[in-house]
Amino acid sequence: MYQLNDIVVYESSGVCRICDIQELSFSEDTAPNTYYILAPLFSPGDVIYTPVNSTKTVFRPVISREEALETIRAVQGEEIASYEGMRSSELEYRYRRALQGFRWGDLLRLLRAINRKMQRARRSGKKGSEVDRRFQRRLDFLVTGELAVALNVSQEETRSLLERELELV
Repeated sequence: MYQLNDIVVYESSGVCRICDIQELSFSEDTAPNTYYILAPLFSPGDVIYTPVNSTKTVFRPVISREEALETIRAVQGEEIASYEGMRSSELEYRYRRALQGFRWGDLLRLLRAINRKMQRARRSGKKGSEVDRRFQRRLDFLVTGELAVALNVSQEETRSLLERELELV
């Protein structure tokens, strides 16, 4: 069980602080349940309620500084996956599956692959597919937010680091 003020990564909301743990009932018909109350660090004003004992909710601790830097170094030497020539529905399916795994290194690899695909599209005078743009924004938010917390820097600084180290432009 996580504790008050722990920093966690929560599904698609990114990095959150556990700001409270309370017994709550959202309806007269249901018994009270214990909930984590999460405050996303990079979406000020948002609040998330998630049951402590939920098996559907996915969250985990933020990666360490060492793990972040090791993963970046490992990804530098890897071949970039190609998602060229796929229909939008197939792209969406593959991107969603990668996001469901919820591992920072996999998110970083997918962001790198989509960015490379978008670079190629721009060089051809195109702007890339809506699916690519949507997932690129989502992944950028998740990857840079967690990296910013792990390295104790701003999201802008993490973008610069990733652009420099992984040629993400």
